[in-house]
Amino acid sequence: MTMTHSLRATAIALSLTALPLAACTTTTAQSGPAQAAAATQEKAIPFTAASAELLPDGSGYRVSWQAPDAGKVRIFAGTDPNGGTTGTPVAEGLTSGTVTVPGIGPAPRPYFTLVPERGLPLVVSDRGLHLSTVPNWRDIGGYRTSDGQWVAMGKIYRADQLDRVNDTDLARIADLDTAVVIDLRTNSERTREPDRLPPNARGLVLDVAADSSGSLGGDMREAMAAIASGKGAEMLTAANRDFVSLPSAQKAYAAMLRELLNEDKGAVVYHCTAGKDRTGWATAVILSLLGVPRETITADYLLSNAYLKEKNAATAAMFKKSGAPFDVSYLEPVMTVRPEYLQAAFDEVERKYGSMDAYIRQGLGLTDAEIAGLKQKYLTGSAG
Repeated sequence: MTMTHSLRATAIALSLTALPLAACTTTTAQSGPAQAAAATQEKAIPFTAASAELLPDGSGYRVSWQAPDAGKVRIFAGTDPNGGTTGTPVAEGLTSGTVTVPGIGPAPRPYFTLVPERGLPLVVSDRGLHLSTVPNWRDIGGYRTSDGQWVAMGKIYRADQLDRVNDTDLARIADLDTAVVIDLRTNSERTREPDRLPPNARGLVLDVAADSSGSLGGDMREAMAAIASGKGAEMLTAANRDFVSLPSAQKAYAAMLRELLNEDKGAVVYHCTAGKDRTGWATAVILSLLGVPRETITADYLLSNAYLKEKNAATAAMFKKSGAPFDVSYLEPVMTVRPEYLQAAFDEVERKYGSMDAYIRQGLGLTDAEIAGLKQKYLTGSAG
């Protein structure tokens, strides 16, 4: 494996022209089944795994991939989420590997285009945005579906509360071409902690818990009573069942999916307060519809624990310092996510509808055309 070492920090600012993905493939003269198989391979993304992660010291990125049938792989860096294949590759390797690309920081957000000898390119980026005031802002793209397609990056984001965004992070959010900010919170949350929106972005309120009369609906006294009695886990488990069953939740998640389908001016972000519960189920619904495996969805759900670690520690310290009238350790099951919380929602789907597909069609009311449209818009590569 070789790597170009001439990359400098300015490389990320190169204006890369995104080529049609098919331009990176070569057609050979074949006929019959062989021709059909070759055509399918050319439209497929050969990567079975791929990722990009900011190095701990922020000095560059680590890019990894696996693509058994790809042949040689070249890697290009740029700032276009659609990718780019002009200029000099920043690295290259064989069908699997890990390379370090130095001299690139998280702003502006870098994208790495992995170009194989055989098949279509794949664009990856670090899923996290590394925003100091919105730590759980992250991309839900970059996941492989069960049939070999990939969820496109740079189009859909999930986040925690946006009332505390500083000017630096707000500018970075604007640079993501953020067009719509969907607020899944209650009226009391929105009133107490109103969003700061980037210029040219519009806000859309979709109150998941509008029909709830308990803690899910914003009753802080009931929520604190549950926490103080050590019943935080039970509260979160019940809340996840409500995400499936509450009429307001069904209305909110259906409207969210239609917003994703119809928005054509830029990226969409949806959020709640911690970006882990209402937002967590929203992500599970989207990724399920797009065909991402359940184990991948659960792994993405659990990432909130890592992204919120410092924020949660600060919250626990604040409660402890203020002399909270309960064991501060009782906050842990409420500030974090657990596999059983998400499983409670999936179990509710199974109980009421039999499958996620039926839930999306019957519970949320999406049509075949809407589902097909979402897949066409947010998936890359061909199935199979």
